[in-house]
Amino acid sequence: MTGFLTHLEEEIKRLYAKLQISGPAYRDMQRIASEFHVWVHYEDTGSMMIKHQGLYSIILNRSLSSEEQWQDFAHELCHVLKHAGNHFKMHKLFRELQEFQAKQFMYHFCVPTFMLMQMKLPNLRQQAILHIAQTFHVTWAFAEKRLALFEQRKAGIRFQQEFTSYLMKAEKVAEKEAVYQT
Repeated sequence: MTGFLTHLEEEIKRLYAKLQISGPAYRDMQRIASEFHVWVHYEDTGSMMIKHQGLYSIILNRSLSSEEQWQDFAHELCHVLKHAGNHFKMHKLFRELQEFQAKQFMYHFCVPTFMLMQMKLPNLRQQAILHIAQTFHVTWAFAEKRLALFEQRKAGIRFQQEFTSYLMKAEKVAEKEAVYQT
């Protein structure tokens, strides 16, 4: 899959390089927040991002598990890094777009493709999900969804490679037929 990273996957890889994080064991939410000049607060409310007088805060629900807080942190970090404006004053469709982008960012930030590609995942699906959940400190459901996204991406790349190979072979056959006809 090398060389086939999406724009988002490349962006996440660059972010981790900027943070000098090469593997899941080196990720620390507080350090990451500090690098981006973001304060993290824990409250009895839904997770959210707030910008006040040019300063960013991510508020995480203190009753969530540490895995869920990490996932929410990634979602809200996307809003800090990529989005501007008052979320509540936006058109519904634009708000939905930003939420979609934040959700995609969350999956790829919590379980980066470039790190997944370096792993030897167990052949049994349940074991692979457990391995991802434990290695990347995410919930089982999150790991299951991320593995499905990763597998879909790999299948798409294989299809693209096979289709390209087929087209190249078909082009060579057509060239040979053209030579014989002249």
